[in-house]
Amino acid sequence: MVNVALPSTNKLGDWCANSFNIGRHPYILITNERTLLSVVLPLRESITFLPRFVLSLRSLLKTIGIEDKLIDEELREYREFQLTRKTNRHTLGSMNDFVYQVQARFQIDGNPSLEDIAWELSEIPCGPVKYFLPREAVRQVFSAAAPKQ
Repeated sequence: MVNVALPSTNKLGDWCANSFNIGRHPYILITNERTLLSVVLPLRESITFLPRFVLSLRSLLKTIGIEDKLIDEELREYREFQLTRKTNRHTLGSMNDFVYQVQARFQIDGNPSLEDIAWELSEIPCGPVKYFLPREAVRQVFSAAAPKQ
């Protein structure tokens, strides 16, 4: 039986992931295809992946300045979560660049905060999002989705 990917129902759309190592420690980079917003987590047991990802994403969206109400609406859609299998080449290239950035940050700092790393990744201009910063692309998505007053 083949699992069929369901279309995303959230504002940000599809997410993809790439695992990598820092020394002997495995990590996972989870990147949003639409905005290139990324979260880095230790690669541990899969049963805790979704709660850890949602908690990290909530914190990052709040740091970016997204309203709590919009964050809550977005994260409600993450009760069931799947990573896309059809990642485009532009996203893959950006993810490879992000992995190098994370590895360099670990070499410089030794044990940096993963929240700080996610913020730093959101400040890198990216070609696939027209050289916007990922955090600016996220703000655009949420401002377009906000009800007009």
